[in-house]
Amino acid sequence: MTKKKVIVTGFGPFRGFEEENPSSVVIDELKKTGIDNVDLELHKITVAYDDVSKKVPELWNEHQPDLVIHLGAHQDSKTIKFEQQAFSDGYCSNDVNGCTPKGNRTTCESGELILKSCIDCDQLVTNVTEKCGLDGKTKYGGLIVKKSEDPGRYLCGYSYFLSLHQDCSKSLFIHVPAFEGECTKEAVSEVIRETIKSILGIF
Repeated sequence: MTKKKVIVTGFGPFRGFEEENPSSVVIDELKKTGIDNVDLELHKITVAYDDVSKKVPELWNEHQPDLVIHLGAHQDSKTIKFEQQAFSDGYCSNDVNGCTPKGNRTTCESGELILKSCIDCDQLVTNVTEKCGLDGKTKYGGLIVKKSEDPGRYLCGYSYFLSLHQDCSKSLFIHVPAFEGECTKEAVSEVIRETIKSILGIF
């Protein structure tokens, strides 16, 4: 079997996650364990518009991936969110360098205000919930997965829009929670691993 090439990115520290960004920790966990029959390309990106604007297209061009997963952190407890779409503008919040993008817009030349992933996030929620046995109560401390339509207008949504512009059939953004109790880094990473396998049809 030819291995699928999958890029997974996480972000460095930023406000609210100054000491440790959970998305970077998941990158570390994936590096330890890998995924069978998947060629993982793992990267951490600074929470800066300039860096993201350069890095995301470079990764696509260099690796010609079968799938790109961007990971970011959010404040919702014990919830992993599969983001269905991203927005081209409204990026008014300063990054870690105190900068915003020109015109508060993404740098790609898309004429669309909203780009949607062709990956069916509703079906993905069903598949991953079943595969991981997520009951919202006891498993992994009550960890759940859900679909979201709003990745925000910060570096998460910004990076996602750039990848959707590259290929909406191969792009997904996933928000991961802070680790607490039985919702450990290992538990969250296992769900991310199974999510990637589900998208690729690897069981």
